[in-house]
Amino acid sequence: QLQNTSGEQHIEVLLELSGQLRRSDVDSAMAYARRALAESQQMANENLRAESHRMLGWLLGTHDSPEALKHFLQAKELFEQIGNLQKEAATLINMGHLYRSQSNFKKALEYYFSALNLEEQLNDQQGIGVVLNWIGISNQQMDRPEKSIRFYKRALKISELAGNNADIAEYATNLGAAYGSTGETNLAVKAFKKALEAAEDLPGAHARASILMSMSSVYNDKKAYQQALDANKQALALARSMSDKMLEALALGNIAMVYRDQDKFSEANTYLLQALPLLNAIGWQRKMTGVQNRLAQNLLSQGAVGKAVEMGQKALARAQSQGSLEENRDALETLAEAYIRQGDYRRAYESQRKLATVKDSLHDKEREKQIAQMQARYETQQKEQEIALLQKKQEKAKLIRYIFIAGLVLTVLIGLLVYNRQRLKIRKNRTELENTRLKEQRLKQDLEFKNKQLTTHSLHLVQKNESMKELKEHIGDLRNMQDGNRHQALQKLKNMVDYSFNLDEDWEQFKLYFEEVHTGFFDALKKQYPDLTANELRLSALVKLNLTSKEIATILGITADSVKTARYRLRKKLDMATEENLTEFMMKVEKKVSNIE
Repeated sequence: QLQNTSGEQHIEVLLELSGQLRRSDVDSAMAYARRALAESQQMANENLRAESHRMLGWLLGTHDSPEALKHFLQAKELFEQIGNLQKEAATLINMGHLYRSQSNFKKALEYYFSALNLEEQLNDQQGIGVVLNWIGISNQQMDRPEKSIRFYKRALKISELAGNNADIAEYATNLGAAYGSTGETNLAVKAFKKALEAAEDLPGAHARASILMSMSSVYNDKKAYQQALDANKQALALARSMSDKMLEALALGNIAMVYRDQDKFSEANTYLLQALPLLNAIGWQRKMTGVQNRLAQNLLSQGAVGKAVEMGQKALARAQSQGSLEENRDALETLAEAYIRQGDYRRAYESQRKLATVKDSLHDKEREKQIAQMQARYETQQKEQEIALLQKKQEKAKLIRYIFIAGLVLTVLIGLLVYNRQRLKIRKNRTELENTRLKEQRLKQDLEFKNKQLTTHSLHLVQKNESMKELKEHIGDLRNMQDGNRHQALQKLKNMVDYSFNLDEDWEQFKLYFEEVHTGFFDALKKQYPDLTANELRLSALVKLNLTSKEIATILGITADSVKTARYRLRKKLDMATEENLTEFMMKVEKKVSNIE
């Protein structure tokens, strides 16, 4: 097809080839993806260009290359521009996988949730289930099985409503494994059984065999050995019915592990020996070395030291030829123990010395892996920042272009309208100016009227209180009379007069007039000096009006000496200097209010 197609079809075939080879021949797959990208950049099909970026990002991600992120982000941007939400969501999932491979689960979850949001916008139930499953896997890898269970359950519910048996089998298996890690064996088994029921309708028996082996691990962890054996033996039978040597070898290894956990080493070895030729036939050399190591350990546990040494030496030779440090370590540990039991301390010492070297190499390898992972995370982060900066620059340049175009359009429009606008503006300004002048004149007249009202009310208060004072004095004279009834009546009248001095009605009316003329005076004073009492606020208002002490005394119904005392206390609360004038101080308070307004 590649030879007989051209244009967009040629790019599609390149991408198809890349996808077919991405697991078996990554280098060839990457070469095809790069060709697809190069050709798509010469065409107007942004969808193919975006897909080429996505494929290349996936392949680079398998090599932990920081360039993978660059291609994913470009693919995401293109899919977003053309409105292909389905592909944009797939790209976000790929980005989540990239960060998850770097153990940066927090960042991975950010991209998975972004993908989930898009899938929900599309109302793609299967897509929602896929993303929920990946979120569950990430949480399980973060050792948060309780959270993973929530997402697996949501994914499973969606797959059940859709009747998608393949998804049901996968999600239920993951849910069972999560329940197993929390110790909820009954719920785990229930989930595994649901997975098995769904797998019955799937072609072949691979899914059922895999589910049964996952199920056996939960049983084995709970030391329910017979159930673990039954599940593995069912998986073994299914593998043999399909002639699947890989599955058969895995089932045999699982059965051996269950027997070993029960210290039944002879039975364990029987199954391990059956697994060896199968592993050899499928070329799974690394796994063969592991089986030989387990055989050597079992033989040593049985007391068959000589056979353990023989099997351990085979495992060591195979591990060294494969360059497997882990299997090397296991073989040397078994051999060192076996040589000690044989009394061959020279070989035991030599094995221990080699073991120390291997452990150091393993430690260095782990450290190199961690450093490489950190380096990959750092480079990816740097690349992300560079891309974000580039995007900002591009957005800024685009914004400047739009602003320039809009500016030209506005200039033309303004040029057409400016003359009429100016005429209207001049006419409007004249009208507003006249209105302002009239308004100021009315305000001035209102202020003068209110000042007159305030002055009149103040004089009224003075006259009223002077009259009340005079009346009180007459009543005092009458009180000296001998008539007891008259004394009682006059005393009652005197009390009523005293009570009238304390009525707040006149003060409230006065306060109303005062605030109309001196707006905000009381609020400003109370805000600056919150400890002032109601009487001190009244005194402040009367001082503000520049009334004499005698007039203030008459209004407040107290003596002139009491006014002096009250003024002194007020000055103290206001923290005034000795030379400061109280009336001028109150004037300043009003000026501050005017400035704020």
